Amino acid sequence: MQHGLLKSLTRAIRVAGLQRCRLPPTFSARKITTDANATCPSCGQPLPTRLPTCTSCWTIYPLPSEIPYHSLLDLSEEPNPFVVDLKTLRQNFLKAQRLCHPDAWSGKGQKEQAVAEGQSSLLNTAYKTLSSPVLRAEYLLGRTGRATQETDQLENQDLIMEVMKAREELDDATTERDVEDVRERNQKRVSETLLELESAFGRENFDAAKSASVRLKYWEGIEDAARAKLRDS
Repeated sequence: MQHGLLKSLTRAIRVAGLQRCRLPPTFSARKITTDANATCPSCGQPLPTRLPTCTSCWTIYPLPSEIPYHSLLDLSEEPNPFVVDLKTLRQNFLKAQRLCHPDAWSGKGQKEQAVAEGQSSLLNTAYKTLSSPVLRAEYLLGRTGRATQETDQLENQDLIMEVMKAREELDDATTERDVEDVRERNQKRVSETLLELESAFGRENFDAAKSASVRLKYWEGIEDAARAKLRDS
């Protein structure tokens, strides 16, 4: 009798232990990072961000590698994924980064800290990508199978001549005012191309978006060169 009771108690304790360490069967990292009202699968408390990271019970889970950057940073892709509110992006990034920063998990175990480092790294990549119009366009095009390549060139001869002329003007600029004049003219090109990208992505015309993305890289290259020239002057 006692032997049977002891055996039953031992089995109950073993089962309870397994249940405590097992993730709930409905747990999904993808769901947690896309559901604005998600709760922690361990303690049931609401998650403060789209991350599967809970500081109420100090539980953290790896992110799925395919998680969309917009979802990760709590941004809507509707009605146009290219249009991003940079202020909201920054706020959401800082809020999420505070939760998963490796320093915050330094005393929680090596496994937890490693997961935090992975989350933090992916957050940094997502933020950098969505903050930059060039990188954002390349990212969105990549998701449609139309990623830009280093070998992609301007096809319009008039545009090629315009790029070459802008480069020559920058090379010939001898004063700060001359460089700023080149930047002002180039900024108009950048602004026009950004509007084209916004329109193309809004219409889901990805071929037009790719063409505009290649042009934007050239205009941004001129801006980078102009800034470098001002720093060196």
